Amino acid sequence: MLVLFVLVILYVMFRLLGNPAILIFYSTKHHTASELKIIEAELGPLAGPISFPNFIYYFKDMLTFHFGDSLFGAIDGHQTVIGAIDAALPYTLMLFGIAAVVGFIIGLPAGIFTSFLRGKKSEKAVITAATLLNSIPFFVLAIIVYIYVAGYYHIFPLRGTFPVTDLTKPTIAGVENAFYHLLMPILVLVAIEAMGHLLTMRAAMVSVLGEDFITTARAKGVPEKDIMLHHAARNAMVPVSTRMALEFAFLMSGAVIVEVIFTVPGMGTLLYDSTIKDNITVAEGGLFIISLVVIFAYSLVDFIHAWIDPRIKV
Repeated sequence: MLVLFVLVILYVMFRLLGNPAILIFYSTKHHTASELKIIEAELGPLAGPISFPNFIYYFKDMLTFHFGDSLFGAIDGHQTVIGAIDAALPYTLMLFGIAAVVGFIIGLPAGIFTSFLRGKKSEKAVITAATLLNSIPFFVLAIIVYIYVAGYYHIFPLRGTFPVTDLTKPTIAGVENAFYHLLMPILVLVAIEAMGHLLTMRAAMVSVLGEDFITTARAKGVPEKDIMLHHAARNAMVPVSTRMALEFAFLMSGAVIVEVIFTVPGMGTLLYDSTIKDNITVAEGGLFIISLVVIFAYSLVDFIHAWIDPRIKV
């Protein structure tokens, strides 16, 4: 259902720009009537205005990943849109995946630890720092890190470009090279994402600690450490896992922006370049693939949510 909704939004949004045949026609070198007829013949039913039959053909092509060709020649040696996406997607998946996992691993234990500090000055200091860092937009922190770490001190390379074979056909040297080029954007994403998880986990822990079953456990003489780790933490994971679904979309959009700043040749850079050049076919296909990645992440979180709390059905 979500996929259908995304397709409807993309279809309407790009068709509002005009007839696809006309848009492609104006991107060609020779603006002749015969050229327009050739483009209309190649597009077939997709060349018409917004209509239900037109959408059915569009729906079929998108679900079978027939995005067509790039309007302005090959992108990194790939003439077809799916070829350009296939070359860019591994960069984004690695950046997005590592940031999501590391941010979760750091943020949750940090949130639990912060709940141990309730009522202390150190808790206020941690919450204030986490709130400030979590409030910084991805692109602002990325620009600051890029200027000082890469531009001024030259600790990491200015460009995040490296061979895609380092990801698709990994070797020890290739993984090291990929990690070296991606470390800065990963740190930016993790810094903000982890602080968000910390704040959510801490708030969930404080809420759970006020429940009756926690009071009962304390009355039975259960050690405070066991109450925090075995009773409160597991129940606090339910609202945290719900927030994870929202964070995936937020993190994915952040990864796309960060890629452009650090010149990582992923989906973000691909979408940015296609937007600047009015390369509609690439932009359309790229947005659809990113939407699929986010929908998959949402579905995965739903299964994790059901595993944490068996009362919830997927």
